[in-house]
Amino acid sequence: MRKKVLMFIILIMTILIVVVYISHVNKKNHYIEVQKSRLELYFKYNLKKYNSMKITKVQKTPMGDYLIKGYINKDKDYDFIAYCSYEHNFQFNGIISYTQATLGKLFKEDEPKDKWKPDEIIKKEHLDKTKYEANPPLFIWF
Repeated sequence: MRKKVLMFIILIMTILIVVVYISHVNKKNHYIEVQKSRLELYFKYNLKKYNSMKITKVQKTPMGDYLIKGYINKDKDYDFIAYCSYEHNFQFNGIISYTQATLGKLFKEDEPKDKWKPDEIIKKEHLDKTKYEANPPLFIWF
């Protein structure tokens, strides 16, 4: 009888762990897709020639912010690092680092203050803000 109870408890715990893991993976994928949408808006409005974007890595910093690494136009020379910080509710809002000699030449404006931010684009185009915001997952590494 004790073996059956123990096996039942182990089975329930295993099912719970699997459900939590699947839920977490779905939340992580949704967060990455939403941030990708925000990045695409940013690049469409701020670059002279924009065709596509590839996200290569998403990671959480020790301070709790998120970094999104990738490149555009299928050219790894046009790489960037986008920041999703606490100040902007962990949403990408125009804070980006890139090489001025490569990707920097594609920007329409030289000054960062003159570039369109995703929140400004969403307001201007009257887009549904809920489609461009998502809460980050608790853990990013799995």
